Amino acid sequence: MQRNESNSDFIQVAKNSAITRLVDKLDYDLDKWIEFSTIPLPETIRVNPIHQDYKWTISKLNDLGGKRINWVGKNTLGFQMPWIKGGAEDPEIKKLLQSMHNSGRHTRQEAVSMIPAELINPKPGEKILDSCAAPGSKTTQIAELAKDDAAIIANEPNKGRMNMLVTNRSRLGLRSIAITQHDARNFPRVPQPGFDSILVDVPCSGTGTIRKNKGLWWNWKPNISKSLHKLQLKISERCASLLKPGGKMVYSTCSIDPLENEIIVTKLLEKYEWLELEKIDVNEKLPGLKYNSGIEDFEPFIEENTFINNPIEKSISQLKNCIRINPSQNNSGGFFIAVFRHIGEGENAYSLNYKDDWPIGKKVLENDHGSPKPLTEKRKEVLEEEWGNWNGFKGTLWERGRTIIEASKTLGEYFFEPSRIDGAGLQLPGNHWHPLKVRQLGRVGFKDSNSQAIRPKAELLRGHFSYPEKHIFKVKQELLIRLLDENVIPIEELNEDFNNERKGSILLDINWINGRRLIPAWLGTGLRLLLDEHEKMILQNQREDLI
Repeated sequence: MQRNESNSDFIQVAKNSAITRLVDKLDYDLDKWIEFSTIPLPETIRVNPIHQDYKWTISKLNDLGGKRINWVGKNTLGFQMPWIKGGAEDPEIKKLLQSMHNSGRHTRQEAVSMIPAELINPKPGEKILDSCAAPGSKTTQIAELAKDDAAIIANEPNKGRMNMLVTNRSRLGLRSIAITQHDARNFPRVPQPGFDSILVDVPCSGTGTIRKNKGLWWNWKPNISKSLHKLQLKISERCASLLKPGGKMVYSTCSIDPLENEIIVTKLLEKYEWLELEKIDVNEKLPGLKYNSGIEDFEPFIEENTFINNPIEKSISQLKNCIRINPSQNNSGGFFIAVFRHIGEGENAYSLNYKDDWPIGKKVLENDHGSPKPLTEKRKEVLEEEWGNWNGFKGTLWERGRTIIEASKTLGEYFFEPSRIDGAGLQLPGNHWHPLKVRQLGRVGFKDSNSQAIRPKAELLRGHFSYPEKHIFKVKQELLIRLLDENVIPIEELNEDFNNERKGSILLDINWINGRRLIPAWLGTGLRLLLDEHEKMILQNQREDLI
């Protein structure tokens, strides 16, 4: 059957779908499930709380009819808009929302997918792994909730998907993320004692995403879940072994199939006695969320499933602590979440399968997979000669190619500086990323070229407010408004401070909507802004608020 049926025909397809037959075995109201699963999702947005404009962003979403989504968590600024996903009718509103997204003020994200980061509850200074991170909505949310001052490893094996992760980190201007490229089933050891928290949002069949991926109604078969089960289990087992004692691991999928959810959970609980499922205080952490507890009866699924091996009572009894969300409960997608806690004393990757007779020797590292390196003193001198000291800076400086990078201090302290032991028992020296293959680190602060010398990048002026001390000009709002209208102001029409300035990149210091703003500009025969179309549109919109 083709996909251009009338709505009644589509409902009939949904009723006869293999996914619906699976749902019929679950404790769901089937009619309501079909009703909500066959209509589009609402538009949902997560506001970036560390952007200087976050209060303005919230105000603008409220003006557009957005409502705060309380059930995604108290700390997450989630909003539901009064239209379906991508369905804003006014083209100017569409452009504005796109510019707000592209300039890092908010992220378009499904509401249910905001919950895992909220349950991680990250804190500044913690070591956190997102094992399957692309496209990055959960990774960046974790960074924002930790005030961009944690040490977050965002891992993605696929290069194409990794590029999406890099783009999302960049547009939000986040400095606390290192992006690695590993098969999560074999993620390398990190310095002891392991990660404080790990998010395991594994690749899944996506049966909870049918409101946006309608092809699943036609294409999903139980074998798809079976083909993913072993991958999901291997990733989860490896991540569990990297969790430090007392640490937390959140397992999540956008699947409704127990094979990808509760059955994975029982196998983890049975393999690692030092793991237990933590009961989620939904009323406290996710106020107003409607959900089902995890499935404890596998009998309806055993006949066609060879992966179920009569789980022991100890693991079955904990499944009620899992959370299942179906589309009809909160007008969302379908989702599954389990929160594990490491209750052992020392069991993890450093004790499992450890051999007493390992020959602990030292390993010489000749390179670091092309990863960013600490900023050299020579390069630092060139930067400071051009731009002076870096005010408000509390992180560490790195370089890669022509870029100068700002990263949270904790990233270097936890994953670069300490020595570690590899899988063969060899001692690896400190001041190396190895065995981590770090493909991207922190946020780009400056970039140099032969023609334009060292220039500050837009990322530097988002998120945490840090800035150089030279080539900054305090200006009135009228100058910025004129630049927005005229694009270029001839140098002879500027005050004498500009006449005494060298030609090139400068920063305009202005009291704007939410206090002080630094805006990149270029001074040549005239003065013009160095802003992309999205930032210009935001400034034009904010300008109207000033009138």
